[in-house]
Amino acid sequence: MRLRAWRWVALLVLAVCSARAHAGLDLEFAELDFAAGRAQGVVVALPDAGQRAGRLHVARLQIGAQRWGPLTLDCATLSLTDGIVACRGGRLSGLPGVGPVRVSFSYNTAASTGVARLVFADGGRVDVRLGRGGGYRLDLTRVALARLLPFVPALAPWQPAALLDGTLRGDARGLRVALELTEGRFSDADGLHAGEALAGQLSGALRFEPGGRASWQAELRWHTGDVFWTPVLVSPELSVRARGDADAQHIRVASAQLTAPGVSGLTASGVFTRTPLALREGTARLQRGELAELVPRFVLPLVVPAQLARWRVAGAASGMVRWADGGLQSARLTLDEAGFSYLGQRFRVGPMSGVVEWARTGPMPARLQVDGLHWQKLDFKPFALAAEVHGDTLTLAPARLPVLDGAIIIEALTLAREDSAWQGRGSFYMEPVSMGLLTDALDLPSMAGTLSAAIPGVTVSPRRIGLDGALVIAVFDGYVQATELEVTDAFGVLPRLTAEVEAAHLDLRQLTETFSFGAVSGFVDARVKGLEMAAWVPVRFDASVRSSPGNYPRRISQRAVEHITALGGAGAMAAVQRSFLRFFNDFGYRELGLSCRLRNDVCEMRGLGDNEAPGAPFMVVRGGGIPALNVIGYNRRVDWKELVERITRVTAGNATPIVQ
Repeated sequence: MRLRAWRWVALLVLAVCSARAHAGLDLEFAELDFAAGRAQGVVVALPDAGQRAGRLHVARLQIGAQRWGPLTLDCATLSLTDGIVACRGGRLSGLPGVGPVRVSFSYNTAASTGVARLVFADGGRVDVRLGRGGGYRLDLTRVALARLLPFVPALAPWQPAALLDGTLRGDARGLRVALELTEGRFSDADGLHAGEALAGQLSGALRFEPGGRASWQAELRWHTGDVFWTPVLVSPELSVRARGDADAQHIRVASAQLTAPGVSGLTASGVFTRTPLALREGTARLQRGELAELVPRFVLPLVVPAQLARWRVAGAASGMVRWADGGLQSARLTLDEAGFSYLGQRFRVGPMSGVVEWARTGPMPARLQVDGLHWQKLDFKPFALAAEVHGDTLTLAPARLPVLDGAIIIEALTLAREDSAWQGRGSFYMEPVSMGLLTDALDLPSMAGTLSAAIPGVTVSPRRIGLDGALVIAVFDGYVQATELEVTDAFGVLPRLTAEVEAAHLDLRQLTETFSFGAVSGFVDARVKGLEMAAWVPVRFDASVRSSPGNYPRRISQRAVEHITALGGAGAMAAVQRSFLRFFNDFGYRELGLSCRLRNDVCEMRGLGDNEAPGAPFMVVRGGGIPALNVIGYNRRVDWKELVERITRVTAGNATPIVQ
């Protein structure tokens, strides 16, 4: 038989009454309906004459879309006194993952009121009170969240655990909830999303309205514990207040307010579909966000997770996003005195202010005023940037970044999202800058002349910077050109650089005067093939330096000779008319040349000869004129770190000459 809830409750009561006259009466119901679901295969076993025990057995219980069974309630005492049905010493079994539950209840059939208590094996307790007019109240005392998982199986993969205390009150008009969660934790199978030691409160109300609609309001406070949502670690002190309404198809959020560290005035509204649960349309506005709080928590872990401690962020931001038709439709970000720095103050940008806008429907403008850009000890003057944002592409208008007595010119720069990653492409050049001003600002030895550079094509991604063409730098009256230049993991633990480098017609007099090497006149060409650097330290290359072809004065001072021989260590020698060396300040030479093949921290040296025998002496400087001067090296294998130390000592003027 199939009966409505109030009818089968009444029948059960009558059955208990009949038990006094009809010992051992069993009642069977094929199906019973109630407000939240149905029960099938229900059997009520009433006490025999002179006995108290009774049993309720349900073959299948369905609440919403969930089903359980079989379920059995055994009562040590099942009685009816003055219209009050009571179960004492009850034991409920059959709920998966819950274990046996101790149950006691008392129900007044005339007043439709009653009380019940469910006690779980771990001591958690639920007290139920049924009031007049269909009202009810549930009081939860340290109820383990695991007890609710059979009713909400979608939570099971997250392995949630917590203790719940609080109250649920309801009637035909609505429902009120006030819960406190403690000792909470959760984790997915991979451990990439987890929470620990969580605590907070949830309160809310649901009011039923005509036409199948309902209005609601809720407040969530999270004050203890941390959540790791790879790669972001979210700390507590967060609260959300929201209100809205719902019907069979949609859940509407009329307003929602979020309060969290670093966030002021974050509000949102929107509409969700119920099946499946998804955002159909919505708007969120941020009045002010403190970047020092938000960026290290939510941005840097996504962009540079291994470098969090090296970055500092300041300033504030506000913004708005609008969602519709299953996707983001528009967004606006306003920066107010924002700035960031890397490794203390070695690289710093800001303060900068401006607005960046985006819309799916078409291009939108972006404007930034940058009042500070600092690298090492190099300060840029204020400059403005203007761009157009269209879809997943940002195109920067040509811009001039003044620095010292010149400027860096951005001819073109485009940032675009490709294959789920950001890529940048651009071209730059540098207006001539005084080498004296530049080297002073960078704490380098003072250099004469000017420096200019051109980068016709560069590609930038989160882990790679590469040149599409050649980087050309004009310096020392010649030029240095780098091709196939690529930097990977520039801000990581082990940045790597590879390149092919070529220099032509570098003025030796300017170069040697700059580094206090002694005077050498003439010009040199240089080439570095297969350059590889790790953590900005060379680990592999084939390098050579040779006199440039042509007819020009070629002189080398005695001090430069001493320093060249010092670089060669004990195996180097200046071969000249030795007894007369001290009478001359400089010498003529025909050519000079030196090569280094770096492998495994060892530099294999070669000189001017193309076919030098292994282990044989090699000539570094071939003399010309009177007196004839040759500089010869004997040690072909030099430890790279030792060679760098020698160069440092030589340029510092601390070398000990070796003259034979």
